[in-house]
Amino acid sequence: MMRTVGLLFSPLEHQAMLVAGGIGVLERQARQLRRAGIDELYAVDLVPLTPVPAGVKAITAAALPGHVSAEDRVVIIAAGVILDERAIAAVLAATGPALLVADAARPGAVGVERLDAATFAAGMMALPGKIVRGTAATIGEWDLGSTLIRAAWLDPATQRIDFASLPLYAPARRRDVALIWAQPQSPDEARAATDILVSAAQKGCLDWPARFIHPWPEDMLVKLLAPTRITPNMVTLGTGIIGIAAGFAFGFGYLWLGLVLALITGPLDGVDGKLARTRVEFSKWGDLEHLVDKLLEYGWYLAIAWHFTSVSGSALPFAIAGFIILPAIAEAVQGEFFRRLTGVQLDDAGAAERRIRLIAGRRNTFLWTWLPFAIFGLWFEGFVAMAVYSVFTTGVAQWRFYKRLSAYGRAHGDRIAANYRATAYTFLPPTGL
Repeated sequence: MMRTVGLLFSPLEHQAMLVAGGIGVLERQARQLRRAGIDELYAVDLVPLTPVPAGVKAITAAALPGHVSAEDRVVIIAAGVILDERAIAAVLAATGPALLVADAARPGAVGVERLDAATFAAGMMALPGKIVRGTAATIGEWDLGSTLIRAAWLDPATQRIDFASLPLYAPARRRDVALIWAQPQSPDEARAATDILVSAAQKGCLDWPARFIHPWPEDMLVKLLAPTRITPNMVTLGTGIIGIAAGFAFGFGYLWLGLVLALITGPLDGVDGKLARTRVEFSKWGDLEHLVDKLLEYGWYLAIAWHFTSVSGSALPFAIAGFIILPAIAEAVQGEFFRRLTGVQLDDAGAAERRIRLIAGRRNTFLWTWLPFAIFGLWFEGFVAMAVYSVFTTGVAQWRFYKRLSAYGRAHGDRIAANYRATAYTFLPPTGL
Protein backbone atom coordinates (compact mmCIF):
# COMPACT_ATOMS: atom_id res chain seq x y z
CA MET A 1 0.00 0.00 0.00
CA MET A 2 1.34 3.42 -0.96
CA ARG A 3 2.28 5.65 1.95
CA THR A 4 2.67 9.41 1.95
CA VAL A 5 5.86 10.44 3.75
CA GLY A 6 6.79 13.98 4.76
CA LEU A 7 10.36 15.18 4.30
CA LEU A 8 11.57 18.34 6.06
CA PHE A 9 14.97 19.83 5.34
CA SER A 10 16.99 21.41 8.10
CA PRO A 11 17.01 25.19 8.39
CA LEU A 12 20.41 26.85 8.28
CA GLU A 13 22.23 27.50 11.55
CA HIS A 14 21.14 31.15 11.76
CA GLN A 15 17.52 30.04 11.19
CA ALA A 16 17.46 27.07 13.54
CA MET A 17 16.32 28.93 16.64
CA LEU A 18 14.08 31.52 14.98
CA VAL A 19 10.50 31.55 16.22
CA ALA A 20 7.54 32.81 14.19
CA GLY A 21 4.01 32.62 15.47
CA GLY A 22 5.25 31.12 18.72
CA ILE A 23 6.99 28.07 17.22
CA GLY A 24 10.04 27.23 15.14
CA VAL A 25 9.70 26.91 11.38
CA LEU A 26 10.49 23.17 11.41
CA GLU A 27 7.86 22.62 14.09
CA ARG A 28 5.31 24.57 12.02
CA GLN A 29 6.02 22.47 8.93
CA ALA A 30 5.61 19.27 10.93
CA ARG A 31 2.31 20.41 12.44
CA GLN A 32 0.96 21.47 9.06
CA LEU A 33 1.79 18.13 7.44
CA ARG A 34 0.29 16.23 10.36
CA ARG A 35 -2.85 18.30 10.11
CA ALA A 36 -2.94 17.42 6.40
CA GLY A 37 -2.91 13.72 7.34
CA ILE A 38 0.79 12.86 7.05
CA ASP A 39 2.02 11.20 10.22
CA GLU A 40 5.34 9.74 9.07
CA LEU A 41 7.78 12.64 9.02
CA TYR A 42 11.55 12.82 8.61
CA ALA A 43 13.90 15.75 9.20
CA VAL A 44 17.01 15.51 7.03
CA ASP A 45 20.53 16.56 8.02
CA LEU A 46 19.59 18.75 10.97
CA VAL A 47 22.15 21.38 11.93
CA PRO A 48 23.25 21.54 15.59
CA LEU A 49 20.83 23.11 18.10
CA THR A 50 17.82 22.60 15.81
CA PRO A 51 14.88 21.45 17.98
CA VAL A 52 13.44 18.20 16.64
CA PRO A 53 9.61 18.29 16.59
CA ALA A 54 7.90 15.55 18.57
CA GLY A 55 7.23 12.49 16.43
CA VAL A 56 9.68 13.54 13.69
CA LYS A 57 12.60 11.22 12.99
CA ALA A 58 15.93 12.95 12.41
CA ILE A 59 17.98 11.16 9.73
CA THR A 60 20.82 11.87 7.32
CA ALA A 61 20.36 12.10 3.57
CA ALA A 62 22.47 8.98 3.17
CA ALA A 63 20.06 7.04 5.42
CA LEU A 64 16.97 8.17 3.54
CA PRO A 65 16.75 5.14 1.19
CA GLY A 66 16.36 2.95 4.27
CA HIS A 67 13.24 4.83 5.36
CA VAL A 68 11.48 5.54 2.06
CA SER A 69 10.28 2.80 -0.27
CA ALA A 70 9.98 3.06 -4.03
CA GLU A 71 6.18 2.86 -3.73
CA ASP A 72 5.92 5.78 -1.32
CA ARG A 73 4.82 9.28 -2.22
CA VAL A 74 7.20 11.80 -0.66
CA VAL A 75 6.04 15.33 0.15
CA ILE A 76 8.91 17.76 0.68
CA ILE A 77 8.99 21.27 2.16
CA ALA A 78 12.10 23.36 1.67
CA ALA A 79 14.31 24.45 4.53
CA GLY A 80 13.11 27.38 6.63
CA VAL A 81 9.97 28.10 4.60
CA ILE A 82 6.73 29.22 6.25
CA LEU A 83 4.15 28.07 3.75
CA ASP A 84 0.44 28.73 3.39
CA GLU A 85 -1.81 25.76 4.17
CA ARG A 86 -3.58 26.30 0.82
CA ALA A 87 -0.30 25.68 -0.99
CA ILE A 88 0.26 22.51 1.03
CA ALA A 89 -3.26 21.34 0.21
CA ALA A 90 -2.76 22.04 -3.51
CA VAL A 91 0.43 19.97 -3.67
CA LEU A 92 -1.15 17.12 -1.73
CA ALA A 93 -4.18 17.17 -4.02
CA ALA A 94 -2.04 16.54 -7.10
CA THR A 95 -2.31 12.94 -8.30
CA GLY A 96 1.29 12.63 -9.49
CA PRO A 97 4.57 14.48 -9.12
CA ALA A 98 3.96 18.14 -8.29
CA LEU A 99 6.12 21.22 -7.84
CA LEU A 100 5.04 24.55 -6.35
CA VAL A 101 6.42 27.37 -8.49
CA ALA A 102 6.32 31.16 -8.64
CA ASP A 103 6.55 33.53 -11.59
CA ALA A 104 9.94 35.22 -11.30
CA ALA A 105 8.67 38.20 -13.28
CA ARG A 106 5.81 38.87 -10.89
CA PRO A 107 6.48 41.69 -8.40
CA GLY A 108 7.10 40.22 -4.97
CA ALA A 109 7.51 36.69 -6.31
CA VAL A 110 8.73 34.23 -3.71
CA GLY A 111 10.94 31.20 -4.05
CA VAL A 112 13.81 29.18 -2.67
CA GLU A 113 15.64 28.62 -5.93
CA ARG A 114 15.54 29.97 -9.47
CA LEU A 115 14.65 27.31 -12.02
CA ASP A 116 15.00 29.42 -15.15
CA ALA A 117 14.70 33.05 -16.16
CA ALA A 118 10.94 33.02 -15.57
CA THR A 119 10.38 30.64 -12.66
CA PHE A 120 11.23 30.07 -9.00
CA ALA A 121 10.74 26.89 -7.03
CA ALA A 122 8.38 28.04 -4.29
CA GLY A 123 9.25 25.62 -1.52
CA MET A 124 7.22 22.42 -1.80
CA MET A 125 6.97 19.37 -4.03
CA ALA A 126 5.68 15.82 -4.13
CA LEU A 127 7.77 13.07 -5.74
CA PRO A 128 7.62 9.29 -6.16
CA GLY A 129 9.65 7.45 -3.55
CA LYS A 130 11.66 5.80 -6.33
CA ILE A 131 13.10 9.17 -7.42
CA VAL A 132 13.84 10.26 -3.85
CA ARG A 133 15.56 6.95 -3.02
CA GLY A 134 17.64 6.99 -6.18
CA THR A 135 18.68 10.61 -5.76
CA ALA A 136 19.60 10.18 -2.09
CA ALA A 137 21.63 7.04 -2.88
CA THR A 138 23.74 8.76 -5.55
CA ILE A 139 23.85 12.33 -4.28
CA GLY A 140 27.45 12.41 -3.16
CA GLU A 141 28.29 15.95 -2.02
CA TRP A 142 25.46 17.60 -3.93
CA ASP A 143 22.64 19.29 -2.04
CA LEU A 144 19.75 16.82 -1.83
CA GLY A 145 16.96 19.41 -1.70
CA SER A 146 18.22 21.32 -4.72
CA THR A 147 18.81 18.12 -6.67
CA LEU A 148 15.26 16.92 -5.98
CA ILE A 149 13.87 20.26 -7.11
CA ARG A 150 15.76 19.89 -10.39
CA ALA A 151 14.50 16.33 -10.79
CA ALA A 152 10.92 17.49 -10.37
CA TRP A 153 11.43 20.46 -12.71
CA LEU A 154 12.91 18.35 -15.51
CA ASP A 155 10.31 15.57 -15.25
CA PRO A 156 7.62 16.21 -17.92
CA ALA A 157 5.08 14.40 -15.75
CA THR A 158 5.41 16.95 -12.95
CA GLN A 159 2.39 19.17 -12.38
CA ARG A 160 3.55 22.75 -11.88
CA ILE A 161 1.36 24.57 -9.37
CA ASP A 162 1.56 28.35 -9.56
CA PHE A 163 1.62 29.76 -6.04
CA ALA A 164 0.09 33.06 -7.14
CA SER A 165 -2.87 31.29 -8.79
CA LEU A 166 -4.04 29.61 -5.56
CA PRO A 167 -7.43 30.80 -4.29
CA LEU A 168 -7.40 33.70 -1.84
CA TYR A 169 -10.66 32.65 -0.22
CA ALA A 170 -10.06 30.67 2.97
CA PRO A 171 -13.25 28.74 3.89
CA ALA A 172 -12.24 28.19 7.52
CA ARG A 173 -11.82 31.94 7.97
CA ARG A 174 -14.71 32.88 5.69
CA ARG A 175 -12.80 35.62 3.89
CA ASP A 176 -10.09 36.29 1.34
CA VAL A 177 -6.67 35.99 2.97
CA ALA A 178 -3.39 36.91 1.30
CA LEU A 179 -1.25 33.84 0.65
CA ILE A 180 1.48 33.33 3.24
CA TRP A 181 5.07 32.71 2.20
CA ALA A 182 8.13 33.61 4.25
CA GLN A 183 11.66 32.40 4.84
CA PRO A 184 12.87 34.45 7.81
CA GLN A 185 16.60 34.93 8.12
CA SER A 186 16.73 37.09 11.26
CA PRO A 187 14.74 37.80 14.44
CA ASP A 188 13.29 40.91 12.82
CA GLU A 189 12.06 38.90 9.83
CA ALA A 190 10.66 36.26 12.18
CA ARG A 191 8.71 38.98 14.05
CA ALA A 192 7.40 40.28 10.74
CA ALA A 193 6.32 36.73 9.85
CA THR A 194 4.53 36.51 13.21
CA ASP A 195 2.59 39.67 12.39
CA ILE A 196 1.54 38.14 9.07
CA LEU A 197 0.49 34.84 10.68
CA VAL A 198 -1.58 36.56 13.37
CA SER A 199 -3.23 38.85 10.84
CA ALA A 200 -4.05 35.88 8.60
CA ALA A 201 -5.64 34.06 11.56
CA GLN A 202 -8.41 36.67 11.74
CA LYS A 203 -11.82 35.32 10.82
CA GLY A 204 -14.15 37.19 8.52
CA CYS A 205 -17.94 37.36 8.37
CA LEU A 206 -18.37 38.55 11.96
CA ASP A 207 -20.70 40.81 13.87
CA TRP A 208 -19.66 44.44 14.11
CA PRO A 209 -18.03 44.33 17.59
CA ALA A 210 -15.95 41.28 16.62
CA ARG A 211 -15.00 42.91 13.34
CA PHE A 212 -14.21 46.46 14.42
CA ILE A 213 -13.46 46.36 18.18
CA HIS A 214 -12.06 42.94 19.09
CA PRO A 215 -9.18 42.38 16.58
CA TRP A 216 -6.70 44.74 18.25
CA PRO A 217 -6.86 43.22 21.77
CA GLU A 218 -7.09 39.73 20.25
CA ASP A 219 -3.94 40.21 18.18
CA MET A 220 -2.05 41.70 21.12
CA LEU A 221 -2.95 38.75 23.36
CA VAL A 222 -2.14 36.16 20.68
CA LYS A 223 1.33 37.66 20.18
CA LEU A 224 1.91 37.60 23.93
CA LEU A 225 0.66 34.03 24.36
CA ALA A 226 2.12 32.44 21.21
CA PRO A 227 5.65 31.89 22.64
CA THR A 228 4.31 30.56 25.96
CA ARG A 229 3.06 27.14 27.05
CA ILE A 230 -0.51 28.43 27.30
CA THR A 231 -2.66 26.41 24.90
CA PRO A 232 -5.85 27.45 23.10
CA ASN A 233 -7.79 25.08 25.38
CA MET A 234 -6.43 26.91 28.42
CA VAL A 235 -7.63 30.19 26.97
CA THR A 236 -11.04 28.61 26.38
CA LEU A 237 -11.13 27.43 29.99
CA GLY A 238 -10.14 30.84 31.31
CA THR A 239 -12.78 32.52 29.17
CA GLY A 240 -15.34 30.08 30.49
CA ILE A 241 -14.43 30.89 34.10
CA ILE A 242 -14.86 34.61 33.41
CA GLY A 243 -18.18 33.84 31.72
CA ILE A 244 -19.39 31.88 34.76
CA ALA A 245 -18.34 34.76 37.02
CA ALA A 246 -20.37 37.12 34.82
CA GLY A 247 -23.40 34.89 35.24
CA PHE A 248 -23.11 34.93 39.04
CA ALA A 249 -22.67 38.72 38.99
CA PHE A 250 -25.85 39.09 36.92
CA GLY A 251 -27.80 36.75 39.16
CA PHE A 252 -26.82 38.58 42.36
CA GLY A 253 -27.64 41.97 40.87
CA TYR A 254 -24.12 43.25 40.18
CA LEU A 255 -25.16 44.20 36.67
CA TRP A 256 -22.25 46.48 35.85
CA LEU A 257 -19.71 43.88 36.96
CA GLY A 258 -21.54 41.20 34.99
CA LEU A 259 -21.72 43.35 31.87
CA VAL A 260 -18.02 44.27 32.01
CA LEU A 261 -17.01 40.61 32.46
CA ALA A 262 -19.34 39.52 29.67
CA LEU A 263 -17.89 42.16 27.33
CA ILE A 264 -14.37 40.97 28.19
CA THR A 265 -15.25 37.45 27.08
CA GLY A 266 -15.95 38.82 23.57
CA PRO A 267 -12.34 39.35 22.47
CA LEU A 268 -11.13 36.46 24.65
CA ASP A 269 -13.47 34.18 22.74
CA GLY A 270 -11.56 35.05 19.57
CA VAL A 271 -8.13 34.53 21.11
CA ASP A 272 -8.29 30.74 21.47
CA GLY A 273 -9.16 30.13 17.82
CA LYS A 274 -6.71 32.73 16.57
CA LEU A 275 -3.96 31.27 18.75
CA ALA A 276 -4.74 27.78 17.42
CA ARG A 277 -4.52 28.98 13.81
CA THR A 278 -1.33 30.94 14.46
CA ARG A 279 0.45 28.01 16.15
CA VAL A 280 -1.22 25.25 14.09
CA GLU A 281 -2.33 23.77 17.40
CA PHE A 282 -5.81 22.32 17.05
CA SER A 283 -7.79 20.09 19.39
CA LYS A 284 -10.60 17.66 18.74
CA TRP A 285 -12.47 19.48 21.52
CA GLY A 286 -12.38 22.78 19.64
CA ASP A 287 -15.89 22.39 18.25
CA LEU A 288 -17.27 22.04 21.79
CA GLU A 289 -16.22 25.62 22.48
CA HIS A 290 -19.17 26.94 20.47
CA LEU A 291 -21.60 24.86 22.52
CA VAL A 292 -20.05 26.04 25.78
CA ASP A 293 -20.25 29.65 24.56
CA LYS A 294 -23.95 29.25 23.86
CA LEU A 295 -24.65 27.68 27.25
CA LEU A 296 -22.82 30.49 29.04
CA GLU A 297 -24.60 33.15 27.02
CA TYR A 298 -28.05 31.69 27.63
CA GLY A 299 -27.15 31.30 31.29
CA TRP A 300 -26.46 35.04 31.45
CA TYR A 301 -29.93 35.89 30.20
CA LEU A 302 -31.51 33.51 32.71
CA ALA A 303 -29.39 35.00 35.51
CA ILE A 304 -30.45 38.51 34.48
CA ALA A 305 -34.08 37.39 34.47
CA TRP A 306 -33.59 35.86 37.92
CA HIS A 307 -32.32 39.19 39.24
CA PHE A 308 -35.17 41.21 37.75
CA THR A 309 -37.70 38.67 39.02
CA SER A 310 -36.26 38.78 42.53
CA VAL A 311 -36.58 42.57 42.50
CA SER A 312 -40.05 42.86 40.92
CA GLY A 313 -41.67 39.62 42.02
CA SER A 314 -42.91 39.09 38.44
CA ALA A 315 -42.11 36.19 36.13
CA LEU A 316 -42.15 38.54 33.12
CA PRO A 317 -38.31 38.77 32.98
CA PHE A 318 -38.12 35.02 32.31
CA ALA A 319 -40.54 35.41 29.41
CA ILE A 320 -38.32 38.17 28.04
CA ALA A 321 -35.27 35.93 28.46
CA GLY A 322 -37.15 33.28 26.48
CA PHE A 323 -37.63 35.75 23.63
CA ILE A 324 -33.86 36.20 23.55
CA ILE A 325 -32.84 32.57 23.95
CA LEU A 326 -35.39 30.60 21.90
CA PRO A 327 -34.98 32.60 18.65
CA ALA A 328 -31.19 32.41 19.08
CA ILE A 329 -31.37 28.62 19.48
CA ALA A 330 -33.61 28.31 16.43
CA GLU A 331 -31.19 30.38 14.35
CA ALA A 332 -28.18 28.36 15.56
CA VAL A 333 -29.90 25.05 14.76
CA GLN A 334 -30.97 26.08 11.27
CA GLY A 335 -27.52 27.52 10.60
CA GLU A 336 -25.87 24.25 11.59
CA PHE A 337 -28.34 22.27 9.46
CA PHE A 338 -27.53 24.48 6.47
CA ARG A 339 -23.79 24.04 7.01
CA ARG A 340 -24.01 20.26 7.26
CA LEU A 341 -26.24 20.05 4.18
CA THR A 342 -24.42 22.49 1.89
CA GLY A 343 -20.91 22.64 3.33
CA VAL A 344 -21.22 26.44 3.59
CA GLN A 345 -22.00 28.64 6.58
CA LEU A 346 -25.36 30.36 6.14
CA ASP A 347 -23.76 33.62 7.31
CA ASP A 348 -21.27 33.28 4.45
CA ALA A 349 -23.66 32.08 1.74
CA GLY A 350 -23.76 35.41 -0.09
CA ALA A 351 -23.26 39.16 0.10
CA ALA A 352 -26.66 39.72 1.70
CA GLU A 353 -25.96 37.16 4.42
CA ARG A 354 -22.58 38.70 5.22
CA ARG A 355 -24.15 42.13 5.60
CA ILE A 356 -26.88 40.71 7.83
CA ARG A 357 -24.27 38.90 9.92
CA LEU A 358 -22.63 42.22 10.70
CA ILE A 359 -25.66 43.41 12.70
CA ALA A 360 -27.42 40.13 13.48
CA GLY A 361 -28.47 39.33 17.03
CA ARG A 362 -25.57 37.57 18.74
CA ARG A 363 -23.94 37.76 22.14
CA ASN A 364 -21.69 40.66 21.14
CA THR A 365 -24.40 42.73 19.48
CA PHE A 366 -26.83 42.03 22.34
CA LEU A 367 -24.34 43.18 24.98
CA TRP A 368 -23.30 46.30 23.10
CA THR A 369 -26.98 47.11 22.53
CA TRP A 370 -27.54 46.81 26.28
CA LEU A 371 -24.58 49.09 27.13
CA PRO A 372 -26.14 52.49 26.23
CA PHE A 373 -29.29 51.57 28.17
CA ALA A 374 -27.08 50.65 31.13
CA ILE A 375 -25.29 54.00 30.98
CA PHE A 376 -28.62 55.75 31.53
CA GLY A 377 -29.72 53.27 34.18
CA LEU A 378 -32.35 51.65 31.94
CA TRP A 379 -31.29 48.09 32.65
CA PHE A 380 -34.68 46.45 32.29
CA GLU A 381 -35.59 48.46 29.18
CA GLY A 382 -32.30 47.37 27.62
CA PHE A 383 -33.15 43.76 28.46
CA VAL A 384 -36.44 44.16 26.59
CA ALA A 385 -34.57 45.76 23.67
CA MET A 386 -32.34 42.67 23.44
CA ALA A 387 -35.43 40.47 23.17
CA VAL A 388 -36.88 42.62 20.39
CA TYR A 389 -33.50 42.57 18.64
CA SER A 390 -33.35 38.76 18.91
CA VAL A 391 -36.82 38.16 17.50
CA PHE A 392 -36.38 40.59 14.61
CA THR A 393 -32.95 39.43 13.44
CA THR A 394 -33.93 35.76 13.78
CA GLY A 395 -36.88 36.46 11.51
CA VAL A 396 -34.51 37.95 8.93
CA ALA A 397 -32.20 34.94 9.25
CA GLN A 398 -35.18 32.61 8.80
CA TRP A 399 -36.08 34.34 5.54
CA ARG A 400 -32.52 34.04 4.21
CA PHE A 401 -32.35 30.40 5.35
CA TYR A 402 -35.33 29.42 3.23
CA LYS A 403 -34.13 31.50 0.27
CA ARG A 404 -30.69 29.89 0.30
CA LEU A 405 -31.98 26.41 1.05
CA SER A 406 -34.42 26.51 -1.84
CA ALA A 407 -31.72 27.85 -4.17
CA TYR A 408 -29.32 25.08 -3.12
CA GLY A 409 -31.96 22.41 -3.56
CA ARG A 410 -32.87 23.59 -7.05
CA ALA A 411 -29.23 23.86 -8.08
CA HIS A 412 -28.29 20.38 -6.81
CA GLY A 413 -31.39 18.30 -7.42
CA ASP A 414 -33.46 18.01 -10.60
CA ARG A 415 -36.40 16.59 -8.69
CA ILE A 416 -36.36 19.47 -6.19
CA ALA A 417 -36.14 22.01 -9.00
CA ALA A 418 -39.09 20.34 -10.75
CA ASN A 419 -41.11 20.41 -7.54
CA TYR A 420 -40.45 24.11 -7.11
CA ARG A 421 -41.61 24.80 -10.65
CA ALA A 422 -44.71 22.66 -10.24
CA THR A 423 -45.78 24.26 -6.96
CA ALA A 424 -44.91 27.88 -7.80
CA TYR A 425 -47.45 30.56 -6.83
CA THR A 426 -48.79 31.96 -10.07
CA PHE A 427 -49.61 35.34 -8.59
CA LEU A 428 -45.95 35.96 -7.66
CA PRO A 429 -43.31 36.91 -10.23
CA PRO A 430 -40.26 34.66 -10.53
CA THR A 431 -37.58 35.68 -8.05
CA GLY A 432 -33.86 35.16 -7.77
CA LEU A 433 -31.87 35.13 -4.59
